[in-house]
Amino acid sequence: MDVNKISRRRDPGLALEHQTRARLRSRHWLRLHVMLIALLTLVGLWLGGALLRWVGFEALAMRYALLLPLTYLLYLGLLRLWARLLLQGESGDGAFDVADAALDLADAPPARGFSSGAGGDFGGGGATGDFADGAIEAGLNAGGKTLGALADADEGIVVAIPLAVVIGIASLLAALLGVGVVALFGVDVLLAVAVEVALAALAGSFAYRRQRQGWFGAAVGHTWRGALLMLVLGVALGWLIDHWLPAADSLPQALKLLLQR
Repeated sequence: MDVNKISRRRDPGLALEHQTRARLRSRHWLRLHVMLIALLTLVGLWLGGALLRWVGFEALAMRYALLLPLTYLLYLGLLRLWARLLLQGESGDGAFDVADAALDLADAPPARGFSSGAGGDFGGGGATGDFADGAIEAGLNAGGKTLGALADADEGIVVAIPLAVVIGIASLLAALLGVGVVALFGVDVLLAVAVEVALAALAGSFAYRRQRQGWFGAAVGHTWRGALLMLVLGVALGWLIDHWLPAADSLPQALKLLLQR
């Protein structure tokens, strides 16, 4: 008999976690939902940048240093809201057998060492796995090489400066995009948050719920490294534009100035 099936029978929380993931994957196109969350996050980033510029923050590096952490909090809030909306849509037709699950969780003994996101299909470990680690390491290497090359650039060589700036901006933008796709915006993150929200709503045993990390812990646990790297890369990108293109007060304007050279 399958070991996973035996463990799910012994632990109703694990069974509910598996059921939640399976239902959401089969009934929703989760990649589309993640894309919508990412789009709303980018809209919030753009609006926040415009507001900071209107208030008087001219330096892009400073704006990004303030804005990216706030945008990350917005992203976490959107994850929580989206997970609740998905679960409400599922619970309308009794998809999760709420009453049975709640009774099973209330009667279940505490399971040692059980926590969401602990590997396998249940863990949603895509954002924290080896692939994400490789993307983060690649982003750090790209950012470090870009800044090193720009630091060594000879300011007296007029022709080399625009080329170094173009390469630096392109490298940092590519690293930001890669980190965002691989280590921040992911289906596994949304599933992990949805599982925690579902279990928090159904768990009748306080001792059992104490063993869960909660939706916030699950979201941060999956994304904090990617968010931190995006902050570093974003501030580096802002510093690059501030230093080499002081006339630009935004990233689109910086790209426009580069294309005009």
